[in-house]
Amino acid sequence: MSDVEQEEKKPLKAVGVVTETLGNGLRAICNLETLREMSSVDYNDVDLSPGQIGTILKIKVAKGYLFVTVRGIKSLLENNLPTNQVSMQLDYLGHGMLAPMTRSGMTFDRGVKDFPVPGEKIYPVTTKDVEAIFGFNDRNHFHLGQVFPQHITPASFDINALLGKHFAVLGSTGTGKSCTVALIIRRIVERLPKAHIIMLDPHNEYETAFSDCAEHFDIKNLRLPYWMMNFEEHIEMFIGTYKANTRMTEIDVLRRALYAARVDNSDFLSPDEITVDTPIPYKLSFLIKFLDEEMGKLENPDNITPFLRIKNKVEELRKDTRFSFMFSGMLANDNLGMTLSNLFRFPVDDKPISTIDLSGVPSEIVNVVVSVISRAVFDFAVWSRGDDASPILLVCEEAHRYVPTDLSTVFASTKKAIERIAKEGRKYGVSLGLVSQRPADVSESALSQCGTIFSMRLNNERDQNFVAHVMPEGSSGSLASLSSLQNREVLAVGEGVVAPVRMLVDKLEENHLPSSGSPDFATDWQHTLEDPDFVNKTIYNWRKFGRGER
Repeated sequence: MSDVEQEEKKPLKAVGVVTETLGNGLRAICNLETLREMSSVDYNDVDLSPGQIGTILKIKVAKGYLFVTVRGIKSLLENNLPTNQVSMQLDYLGHGMLAPMTRSGMTFDRGVKDFPVPGEKIYPVTTKDVEAIFGFNDRNHFHLGQVFPQHITPASFDINALLGKHFAVLGSTGTGKSCTVALIIRRIVERLPKAHIIMLDPHNEYETAFSDCAEHFDIKNLRLPYWMMNFEEHIEMFIGTYKANTRMTEIDVLRRALYAARVDNSDFLSPDEITVDTPIPYKLSFLIKFLDEEMGKLENPDNITPFLRIKNKVEELRKDTRFSFMFSGMLANDNLGMTLSNLFRFPVDDKPISTIDLSGVPSEIVNVVVSVISRAVFDFAVWSRGDDASPILLVCEEAHRYVPTDLSTVFASTKKAIERIAKEGRKYGVSLGLVSQRPADVSESALSQCGTIFSMRLNNERDQNFVAHVMPEGSSGSLASLSSLQNREVLAVGEGVVAPVRMLVDKLEENHLPSSGSPDFATDWQHTLEDPDFVNKTIYNWRKFGRGER
């Protein structure tokens, strides 16, 4: 006999009774002494205290139980004095059906099948009930933490639902957001060791977190050939966003030069099959030669400015060693297969993750770099459709930088590429993970496509309101708790979890923690630096690499 069946046979002590049934929740009257008694550590009849905000309770309905969560508790007054009764606001969680043949004795579904009428009694839940709701343990699920408030029952997440409909991790700085991201990715990889995951890492936080299962790329070993850029990215790289009378002329000149360069270097496609976006290698020297020849044909020397602007920019990029990972002459060869294989982990070779450190990428071109990588992920997925196609997950840290709400930033092509993944990626097997401490500054178009949202504490009311607006589902009680979450506590809502859940995420092992980069002032300012050449070494690294050596 299952635990649920045994529970049916023994009398349960009610917490209170339903007084009002609404479409979005319930109101109930509860005895204050009963709540206090059941919350006592000496009370052994129930596992979970019913008098806590966020606690799950249940109501017997025609077919099983209706599960609800506590949103708020208010004392009832008589003659302006508190009574021994309280009013409780409850939010719907879902419906549990008796299933004696299952391990837990119950199956759980979201939504409400039977609404209770006023007068129905409300009962506390047991740990077994909570396990039946959240505790899936099969190859398609992974555990991320323990369910609030007892932190006993594991919270399970459906991998297909989580990745198939995108996810976002949001939270103020210092709440454990990076650790949560690292934990999610690590748990996925533990279940799926042949995954293909790309992490855009603006601050090099994740190299240490995945040192055992990731290939790390930075400006020293990243090879991203310039000819992989599409025309829009070429415009951002060679022309920029400045507004000038000659801008449209420059764009037209660049279009003709780029098309001619791609056609000149193509041995397998006819000119009619080539566009300015076709990823065919070309030589920068040809581009400069084309510009020189076109300038020689001009009858009016005053029209030379657009050509000179583009030529000077190309030569600048070729000479600046900071840009060598994109504009080295060695990258003019057709190495697209090797480039994509390395970045996308084909084959995996026990390293299913690529961490791409963007901290050393010059600020002038970081937008184009992110755009090229993001667009390449999507385009590769589109053209690899078939029996051998493999899904790819792109995780974008600091999403407010690359997918901003502001339309006037330099990240126009980047925003376009990532928003396209958000809107269309699921059709082609591309999953998107957005991470941000400023969700109100992330494109609503992208964030609203995330089927699962992990929200940690948000201190800013603007961020709280925005998250409430884009959440795929969520009760008022759950959203109201965003400002009161502890560090490492997460409110998870959406497709990846069977019902909205507040949980405490598991701790990562010390050697799997991301590098937060937060200085330890209390320790560092207790002593002086031992190395007298510290400043000179810093200056050397600054000049040679554009940043310090790690």
